[in-house]
Amino acid sequence: MKRKLIYIFSCWLSLIILFAACDDMEDKPFTSGIIGDPTETGTAELYVLCEGLFNQNNSSLARFSFGNRQMIRDYFKAVNRRGLGDTANDMAIYGNKIYVIVNISSTVEVIDFRTGSSLKQIQMLAENGSSRQPRYIAFHKEKAYVCSYDGTVARIDTTSLSIEAITSVGRNPDGICVQNEKLYISNSGGLDYSSGLGVDNTVSVVDIATFKEISKLTVGPNPGKIVAGPDETVYVATRGEDVEAGNYNFVKIDCRTNKVTQSNEKVQNFAIDGEIAYLYNYNYITQNSSIKMFNLKTAETIRENFITDGTVIKTPYGININPYSNNVYITEARDYTTYGDLLCFNQQGQLLFRLNNIGLNPNTIAFSNKASLSDVDGNDDDKENPLAFANKVWEYRPAPGQFINTTTSAYKEGFTYDDILEEATRRIQQKSLLTLGGFGGYIVLGFPQPIPNVTGEYDFKIKGNAYYNSKTGTGALGGSAEPGIVFVSKDVNGNGMPDDEWYELKGSEYGQDTETRRYEITYHRPTSANQNVLWKDNQGNEGYIFRNSFHNQESYYPLWIESDEITFQGTRLKDNAVLENGLWVGYCYPWGYADNHPNNKEGSNFKIDWAVDSNGSPVDLDQIDFVKIMTAVNQDAGQMGEISTEVTTIENLHFKK
Repeated sequence: MKRKLIYIFSCWLSLIILFAACDDMEDKPFTSGIIGDPTETGTAELYVLCEGLFNQNNSSLARFSFGNRQMIRDYFKAVNRRGLGDTANDMAIYGNKIYVIVNISSTVEVIDFRTGSSLKQIQMLAENGSSRQPRYIAFHKEKAYVCSYDGTVARIDTTSLSIEAITSVGRNPDGICVQNEKLYISNSGGLDYSSGLGVDNTVSVVDIATFKEISKLTVGPNPGKIVAGPDETVYVATRGEDVEAGNYNFVKIDCRTNKVTQSNEKVQNFAIDGEIAYLYNYNYITQNSSIKMFNLKTAETIRENFITDGTVIKTPYGININPYSNNVYITEARDYTTYGDLLCFNQQGQLLFRLNNIGLNPNTIAFSNKASLSDVDGNDDDKENPLAFANKVWEYRPAPGQFINTTTSAYKEGFTYDDILEEATRRIQQKSLLTLGGFGGYIVLGFPQPIPNVTGEYDFKIKGNAYYNSKTGTGALGGSAEPGIVFVSKDVNGNGMPDDEWYELKGSEYGQDTETRRYEITYHRPTSANQNVLWKDNQGNEGYIFRNSFHNQESYYPLWIESDEITFQGTRLKDNAVLENGLWVGYCYPWGYADNHPNNKEGSNFKIDWAVDSNGSPVDLDQIDFVKIMTAVNQDAGQMGEISTEVTTIENLHFKK
């Protein structure tokens, strides 16, 4: 399963809470809802960037038009027929373009503001092809500056949309702003924390004219959000090494003297409107969050609690100021498992209106005083005919893994196997993610109508959550591939059940030395639920499905399975994940495997013509009624955890009404 790396500085409010939750987020169906009167001063539209679910390629960009009060939930996809990518962290409107920073996909998506069409997807890759993992963006005089986790800042020309230059700063930059012809970049060092180097504690100052670092200012451990303030100042939030200790500080930098002043204010994130700052903090002891209104000039608290009308926000996820009205917008992530909301308050802390269900984990808002020209219908997803997609889970037998016994495995406390199948079917019908766990875990899906075999054409598409973010010198594509072998079956006996013969679809590795046929593995229930899960195979090897601090559910062994041992047989593919520059990269096999290539690529399509019997002989099938998918790699990929195939749906590419 693709999971969040050990970034103690990742999502600004989530910290460890989000690390534990965000891979279990559930993509709930969208229902519209506007509460209050959504009117604004001098504002035509607003755009909401939704981070989505980590490693699930479902970041989205919503647009709300004040003129006709129309919300298009996935505006970018409605216009461009594809998604933004994986884990979008930042967004800004500059000139006539919208810039979106997509961290895990390692891209800067540049969008034409007038039409919503993608102008260019700038790849943020190092010379060796590895991902830079961009994080935040700032602008100055027709140039965009993007800081990336690899310790660099890129300068992008906003006319040609090309990267002009790269400069080095501190470790794992996690924020950038412009003040006094200089860039200020917060260096968190979070990627190096687990390696023993500890966090960084500096802000790099880069002269814009020479595009060189001219100084480093010590501000405190693990600096993150950084914003230009009034009177030639910059403010930064430092978050300490232990997120639960509450060791956060609001730090001021005087850009004229480089003097650094720490305040007693505790803050994890903030927004600045002139001389007023809105400071967010979460107390891990009391488990309460607060938003304080603070005067930067006098260093005095205006209100301990910004919200004055009793409005409750369970999980604040972002604070943004509308520059045209000075109203304060706070995004609500709820429980990270449902679509979040957007709430607009006046400066008196009174709720003006609320836009419900705008997307998963909304984090950044951009405002425009001009209306775009695009009038697309944002409900294309709702128009997809459900008869074109898998609609029933007949079998679901995942192997142990870090997401077993969570909603990603269709499990809820006390569920029987029948309950599991019912919940898995519901998730597949909603195109929500299901994990298959380690090697051998599998799922069997059925369809409303048979999938015909059209000779020479792709017949169906399996959607997972694979993505690309690097390329080797041989041209191999790397990212988060977790390949699964695919089997098909026809309902020959006509009883409507998957009890006829199964046929494997020959992938690119079939018959090669990159696969081990007749591989068998047995997983053993640990004596204590919170222990690693032991496995042994028929090759004389043994190892573990390792637990990690981000997924601390009771057990990684399926709780609804009564047996203390689970055995799977099948073909094992060679390990495909490689450690590169401190990050694990899962390389794709050329073709023929599920969760191996992104959903919008040809590699996620399959032909029934590839079917072979147990002897490897081709099989002539005119149609199929069932598809089985099985995790085909047995590998622990360090920070990624075990390799485990994921599935959201299967689409019949020949569907006819």
